[in-house]
Amino acid sequence: MAKRKRTRSERRREARAAGLSASTDAAANPSTSTKQSAAVTSSRTPSIGVRPLPEASAIQPQAQPVAGHDRWVIGGAAVLGLLAVLLTSAGGGQVADAATEQLARQNSVTDITAHSGRQSVVYHSDAAVPTANTPRPDGQPTLVCFSGTWCHICERMAPFAHETASEYTDQLVFVEKSVDEDREPSGRYGVRSTPTFIMLGAVGTEVTRFHGAGDAASFAAAIEQALTAVES
Repeated sequence: MAKRKRTRSERRREARAAGLSASTDAAANPSTSTKQSAAVTSSRTPSIGVRPLPEASAIQPQAQPVAGHDRWVIGGAAVLGLLAVLLTSAGGGQVADAATEQLARQNSVTDITAHSGRQSVVYHSDAAVPTANTPRPDGQPTLVCFSGTWCHICERMAPFAHETASEYTDQLVFVEKSVDEDREPSGRYGVRSTPTFIMLGAVGTEVTRFHGAGDAASFAAAIEQALTAVES
């Protein structure tokens, strides 16, 4: 018996029935549907090379920004360190000797102030040096020692300078002047280094000058030579 040819409307009904059957199967087996979809997607998507992540040991930690509070702490520590360096370099290591201080007072016949520094102690005479307007009433010459707390040669002379000068109190007045505490006389006489010893007449006129001595004998010889210059 010859097979009857299906009409167009029959073919449409069969296609709709087949579509409904496929949807029912996909709902009943979702994993199968997902695998099929993934397979279709994979077949349509070109393969892309993926770089592997580096190992944990190869990952370098990123530097974290310093918080505002931490910046203040670090900055404060730096300032304190700088202050400590400045205070250390400023000195204060040498200590005034009571016996030398008493000798300095007797030699200068004035009050003195001991200025301690890292390198030396200056037994500074508080009185002004003689001038034409304020001459020494006793007519004696004045031997002025210009020194500073940073003068290491002055420190080497400290054990004998005032003691040696005390042997000449009947012939001169010995005073020590800090070039930092009283700059006027050092500027007036053009002092450029320390220690500088200048012998002044009774009215403040410079007679002669000399510089540091290595021992008490050399210092005494320099004083006697300066006194000779005053008399001549």
